[in-house]
Amino acid sequence: MKRAFGATLIVVLGVGRAAWAQPSGQDIATAEALFEDGKRLMQQGKYEEGCPKLVESQRLDPGGGTLLAIGLCHEGQGRTATAWADFAVALGQARKDNRADREKTAEEHIKTLEPKLTRVRVSVAEKTPGIEVRRDGALVGEAQWSTALPIDPGDHLFEATAPGKMKWSATIAVAGEGKTVEVRIPALNDDAYGGPKPAPTATTEPQPNPPPAKPPPKDDSGEGTSSQVVWAGIAGGVGIVGVAIGTVFGVSASSKWSDAKKTNDGKLAKDAGSAADLSTVFFTIGAVGLVAGAVLYFTAPSSKSTAARRLLLEGTF
Repeated sequence: MKRAFGATLIVVLGVGRAAWAQPSGQDIATAEALFEDGKRLMQQGKYEEGCPKLVESQRLDPGGGTLLAIGLCHEGQGRTATAWADFAVALGQARKDNRADREKTAEEHIKTLEPKLTRVRVSVAEKTPGIEVRRDGALVGEAQWSTALPIDPGDHLFEATAPGKMKWSATIAVAGEGKTVEVRIPALNDDAYGGPKPAPTATTEPQPNPPPAKPPPKDDSGEGTSSQVVWAGIAGGVGIVGVAIGTVFGVSASSKWSDAKKTNDGKLAKDAGSAADLSTVFFTIGAVGLVAGAVLYFTAPSSKSTAARRLLLEGTF
């Protein structure tokens, strides 16, 4: 088979392409370059690279020789169904062109490939209204169902969709010379959102909305501390610190003043005056803090926390 294929390749590609009328010389030149490049790649066994070049050459400048070359390339790829179809088209063109040599080559390859074709038969379990079946994205019309259709070996994606139904899909591995692979499309399930809804049951019947949750009761044990009580504690703490610092400066002023009287030291007397002034300032701050803390504490809401009260009582008073 390999020798026969190689000999056919040389014969077919050697005769070149039948030039058909094209709208521009540029297209013809491009097609010729692609044909030669594709032929070279085929001879090297690089079918994946060569086939697209031949197909593009045929699009730009259609020719019977190019059709045969494309069939040979796809056959070399193992795409038996595609190659079989290519040779069928090439056969028709050869008869139209009255090319007996190409007609004979196409017929030989068709006869060789036909018993090797892998086929697929699509069956649909339920003809749901509006159902569409697709193979590798291409629509498989209802007329194609239940018929064994030639297909290239390999993995193929089959999908089925219908209004109000869930999509079905499966990747089917198609292989085996002369075999027919069955693809059965099951009955499509209802779409939970777009299809018919099941009758309500004890488990699916909608339940009334629960009443809104009540806010948790206020905790008077110390967790819901009143902010006013907290500020009262802070103010009282500032008052205590102010009084303490004022006391320290007051004692220092008294001591320095006593020493200044004994030694008649003017600098020491001046320091005593400064200490006395600072004592007055801090005493004033302390007094204001204590008074403010007391006012905040005794005017706070009744829900004052015991923790805040304890802070105020133990730290301030």
